[in-house]
Amino acid sequence: MNRRFISKIMMVTGLSTLLVTFWGTANHLFPFYAHTYPFAWYGLIVFMDGLLWWRWKEGLILARPREFITLLFWSAVFWFYFEIWNLHLKDWYFAGAPSEGPWAHVEAYLDFATVLPGMFLVYRLLCRLKIPRQVKTTATITGWGRKACPFIGCAMLVLPLLYPDWFFPFVWGALIFLLEPICAKHGGPSLLRDAENGEWTSLVRLLIAGILCGGYWEFCNFWSLEKWVYTVPFFSEGKLLEMPYLGFLGFPPFCVECFVMTNAVYLLRGGRHWLPDTTGNKRASGSTHKTAYVLLVILGLLLSEWSYGQMKARTIDSRSESLQEILGDISLSEAGALTKKGWRYPEEILRDWDKASTVLTISFRDRIRSRLALVSHLNMGSRNARLLEMAGIGVPEDLRQQRPDELVAELVTINQALGLRKTPLVTRRVEAWINAATRQSPFY
Repeated sequence: MNRRFISKIMMVTGLSTLLVTFWGTANHLFPFYAHTYPFAWYGLIVFMDGLLWWRWKEGLILARPREFITLLFWSAVFWFYFEIWNLHLKDWYFAGAPSEGPWAHVEAYLDFATVLPGMFLVYRLLCRLKIPRQVKTTATITGWGRKACPFIGCAMLVLPLLYPDWFFPFVWGALIFLLEPICAKHGGPSLLRDAENGEWTSLVRLLIAGILCGGYWEFCNFWSLEKWVYTVPFFSEGKLLEMPYLGFLGFPPFCVECFVMTNAVYLLRGGRHWLPDTTGNKRASGSTHKTAYVLLVILGLLLSEWSYGQMKARTIDSRSESLQEILGDISLSEAGALTKKGWRYPEEILRDWDKASTVLTISFRDRIRSRLALVSHLNMGSRNARLLEMAGIGVPEDLRQQRPDELVAELVTINQALGLRKTPLVTRRVEAWINAATRQSPFY
């Protein structure tokens, strides 16, 4: 079977996966609603890779599977690095994550592994389509610019540590300035060296790839059970999907930063690179560089595992639950009756409430409906919903008049008595619940 035929199968398979995933998510069907992100992104990656091979005989999965696997690995490691930053910044949290266990651990790696291949395949498509054709200027970066980069990068790393609420955006660009001079000096692909020659085409294409992928990330995230919710300071009240409007400006430099981070790591790979027709740093092929690369891989794994452990304790706020877990304190028999009829998620029960209510005992209907509405509000989960109920909040609309600090103080007191949450309540997350209660559409 020739590769061109396989590439056509990949395009059909990838596109079909996307269509089925979004249809399944819209209709709250398992596994698509609970795992929208991996289905949507791997489907897109397979489609784009098939398209690149079919049209230009380029790609990763078909042309260079080893490079594809390498990108998957470093993609996960890089994102776990940013998760470590978020422990300090507290700019997002996860809701509706898979139930705790081995699969949740594996899926975290699978999800994060899509970041680099997804962005870089979009970038290669822009290169092949010549969008834009060329961006070249007489203005260049001088030698002083190269010397200044490390100082700028260090400042961009230190300032978010000292003043996270004011300088958190610097995290999405600091490593560009720190690592680009290294890439330029040692012969790797380098945006800095391009800029010194007045060539900006690759940079612009990466920026475009970043904003396109960012839009797709947020589109996949908004309707999924497993999702991230942003809690960045100052911009919590105006969002497009789940992202604050100005937050979309972070995706372009994030793509550039990932490109630079990858180039820096690849300096130790003896000239091998994911970019076609790129030899990289052939000087880095000795035993010293191989040893350094192996140590870097081990360090990356250790960092990722530590990061995941911290995510479980501090960043994941709620997990996917069965109806028995959600409604068990109200009535296990009512939860069982709903399950037997084929309902699985609160959202689909609320959507089909006229039909679902006929299954329930009259005395439980209102309480179950209110619980399901709270649980599905930003997918907060049953523990948070029960805390809110004890604070006199029966439905999401009741949150609109609440003040975050006062509500958090009350919820903390209740939790001390009931012990529903194992982790401390975070004011920004409660503020996100309140703001979400005022939303009328995904575009407010």
